[in-house]
Formats: sequence, structure tokens, C-alpha cells
Amino acid sequence: MSKTLAGIRYARALFELAQKSDQLDEVDLCLTRFADGIKRSSTAMTFMLNPIIHESEKIRFIEELFPEGTARLLKDLSKVLVEKKRFLILQEVREIFHGLYERARGVLEVELLSAAPFSEKLRDKLTKVLSQKLRSEIRLIPKTETALIGGFVLRFDGKEIDCSFKNRFHEIEQKLFSSIEEGNS
Repeated sequence: MSKTLAGIRYARALFELAQKSDQLDEVDLCLTRFADGIKRSSTAMTFMLNPIIHESEKIRFIEELFPEGTARLLKDLSKVLVEKKRFLILQEVREIFHGLYERARGVLEVELLSAAPFSEKLRDKLTKVLSQKLRSEIRLIPKTETALIGGFVLRFDGKEIDCSFKNRFHEIEQKLFSSIEEGNS
């Protein structure tokens, strides 16, 4: 999922406010529950995105959804998303916030893309090596992408380590064509 600038800004602002008020754990948990609940309920999402329904009704609906004792920050964020007509980015804000939360806790999510699933033993070994190299607790998220042909790609913290056959073939192709072009000159 490509992140929007608005999603990043809202998530960072929420993170900073939750951190200052020492509510990171509570906000992360409640935001995840709220976003997942809205996502599962197509009726709720349709209601929230309906331009005919007045924003005061949407805000009242949100207030009723949150259980007693929910962090005020989360209620305020939801209201702002409604008022600014950006409720659609709620899932994105949750995802970015959760990433910031995990990073603050010393956990780094690493996406492992491979043409075929890695064995558990190999994933454990990779997790251990990455943990030592990156000096963080690693949460490996394996995904299969057959277009890679073989090898793997690691994505984390906006970085990518591409050890795929597809990438290697592309590099060889570039070298081959550049040497042919140099010979013709």
C-alpha cells in the first residue's frame, strides 16, 4: 500500500500526542480495534463515506462506537478525519501509527517477498541474522510473489534489499546491452 502524505502526517501527529500523554499502548490498541471494526462493517464504512449524511451525525455515530474510557486523542482524530473528509485514510493512519509504535518499542517489521515460501528454519535463521545486523527485534512478514522467479526481497523502514533472480537477470541484461552499445560506438 502506497502511503499518502496526509496519512503520514495524521499518524505522526497522533503518535507524538500519544507519546507525550503516555498513551501509546492504549491508542495503538484502540485504534487497531476501531479501524478493524470499521473495515469489517461495510455498513459503517458506507455510512461514514456517504456525502449526504451530515458530519455531525457521523461524529455522533463515532462517539457511540467508542467504549467508555477510550482515549480522547482517538476520538479527536476520528472527528478531524470526518471534518476534513479524510475518513477513507483511517486504515492507512492505523497502519503507519502501528509501525511507529512498534519502532518505538524496538520492533522492526520486515517484509520478506519470495517466489516460493521459505521454510520455518530458514525464516528463523534470517530473522536472527537481521536482528543482529539491524539491532532490533524483527517481525518477519513472509509474502509470496512468483514474479521474482527465485531469491528474495526484503523491505523495511522504506528500504529494499533485492536479492531476487528477476533483479539479477535485469542487471545482466543492462550490462550486456551497455557492452554491445559501447562496441558499436
